[in-house]
Amino acid sequence: MFKRLFILLMPLLFGGGVVAAKNILLVKPTDKDVVIKTDYLEILEDPSGSLHIQEVIRSEFAKKFHYSQGDLPINQNTESTYWLCFKVKFVEEDSQQWLLEILDLHINHIQVFIQVNNQIITLPSEGYLENFKKRPYLHKNFVYDVPQVEAGQEITFYLRIKSENYAPFLFKLRRNSFFIHYALNEYYILGLYYGILLIMALYNAMIYFYVREHLYMYYVLYVISCILVSFGEDGLGFQYLWPHYPLINLWIDRYAPFLLLFSFIIYTQSFLEFKKHMPQTRFFLWYIMAAYTIYLFVIELFTKLYHPHTYLYLILLPFIILYRAAIYLYLKGVKVYTGFFLLGYSFTMIGIVNLILRKNGVVWDSIWFVYSLDIGFVVEVFFFSLAQAYRLREIKNEKEQAQHELILQLKENEKIIQIEVQQRTQEINRQKSIIEKQNQVLVNQSEELKAQAEEIKRINQLLNQENEQLQSSVKELTKSRVLTQVVDFEEFIKIFPDEDACYQFLAEIKWQSGYACNRCQNRSYTLGRGHFARRCTKCGYNESATVNTIFERSHLDLQKALYMLFLVYNQKENTSAVELSQTLGIRENTCGKFIRKIRTKMKNTKNQIQEGWTHIILD
Repeated sequence: MFKRLFILLMPLLFGGGVVAAKNILLVKPTDKDVVIKTDYLEILEDPSGSLHIQEVIRSEFAKKFHYSQGDLPINQNTESTYWLCFKVKFVEEDSQQWLLEILDLHINHIQVFIQVNNQIITLPSEGYLENFKKRPYLHKNFVYDVPQVEAGQEITFYLRIKSENYAPFLFKLRRNSFFIHYALNEYYILGLYYGILLIMALYNAMIYFYVREHLYMYYVLYVISCILVSFGEDGLGFQYLWPHYPLINLWIDRYAPFLLLFSFIIYTQSFLEFKKHMPQTRFFLWYIMAAYTIYLFVIELFTKLYHPHTYLYLILLPFIILYRAAIYLYLKGVKVYTGFFLLGYSFTMIGIVNLILRKNGVVWDSIWFVYSLDIGFVVEVFFFSLAQAYRLREIKNEKEQAQHELILQLKENEKIIQIEVQQRTQEINRQKSIIEKQNQVLVNQSEELKAQAEEIKRINQLLNQENEQLQSSVKELTKSRVLTQVVDFEEFIKIFPDEDACYQFLAEIKWQSGYACNRCQNRSYTLGRGHFARRCTKCGYNESATVNTIFERSHLDLQKALYMLFLVYNQKENTSAVELSQTLGIRENTCGKFIRKIRTKMKNTKNQIQEGWTHIILD
């Protein structure tokens, strides 16, 4: 009691400017790896985060530092900044370089100050949220050089720590040679660990592409999730994959456990066939995952709601449910390979529990504790591989049994089919004889029907010939009647139903004596451009059917103009423009002009001996 009181009063009595630690850590020449235990470590909490090293080393702060009472101190208040102080004395002068290593790599911001005599050495600021490449030692942990001093000289270390995680304050002094040996072995083992996981991921991916069973792709996703979680825990991802982007560390810490949980749920449900054996547990787990997804979305929008302590314990709940379900199926004896699955999962559960303990500041200085999650993953991969091998063998046995039963069933079916084939053959032969008799009857009837069809065909041909002659006679009689008598427009268009019929009639009248070109009098022609036009083969002159007729340069519809000519000729003076306008739907003025043109032509040709009204058409 008096000894401690004397040490505390020393700075006040002698006016010292350095915080005097109660105990000084003595480093002997035989030491190579020294843990800074709580007996040598003093802590000062700075809630404002505004203290500087020059303020901290002042004598009035000596009484504010306190010891951790034997427990490993942690970052209990994530809103505060912590100052840590410890003293080291090298018993003998040592030419070997010593290093200070801070073992928890999840500290957001850390800065180290070293006081030798009255001189303060400020080392570069590092942290989980600072650029990795700025570290003096490119190592996954925070490593600093310890200045070399004379034998018996004290060195005081001040560490300023600000972290959002429950980071434990665990430090070590290590000789440079031992640190290199230890780091190389550690990286070598971690390389083997990641190599095993990658090989298992690639192996199961190839199996998936071969058998096309989604279970293997679920396992690949789970292994990738294990790799991401391990990257976040050992810092190799930050060192090798995203050293310039420290914010990815926060995303890995926040979302990698969720991805691990999600991938493990879908893999476990598929592997243990929850849909068949435990459908209610399956739906309950998906409800939990939906709630977690909403929770992650909310904390992404409102980051202050994120609390690692609560989040990790929430993540643990579905793992416990899956572990309980695996135990239930194993005890029920559902599948042989469930035991291997459960054994491997047990190691992973130990690692997950240790991970949650570390995240909440519970740490043991043991390699087995630190890498318990990685060890669990490797052991789990081994037993999961055995489980999948047994599962494949069981599936193969089931398929072989099913094939054997199928072969027996096929043989039985073959016997039944042979009997049915014999019965069916007899029935077919009986039906065949009946059909042959009926076919003979049908052949006889077919010959009779064929003779009748020939006779009907001959009679139809005679009737068609008579019908064609009758229609031709009727058409000629009607046409003659139209040419010589007065008929109405409806009866007229039966003979001349469209413009083609009118143009054809006009061409027949115009060239009834034979074709002769108007220009060169050539009598050879080809079809020209326009309705029934003719083109001279010699000079190429194209002559329309209306040229040199009363209809030349007329814009009237030829069918209506032809009827108008027919009507005016037969009714002489009795036809009026008003009646034609109403009948044909043409303007009265247009009708009047064409009527006058017709009557003028009739006067000019009245002395000519012609039959019918068609002689007026030609000029």
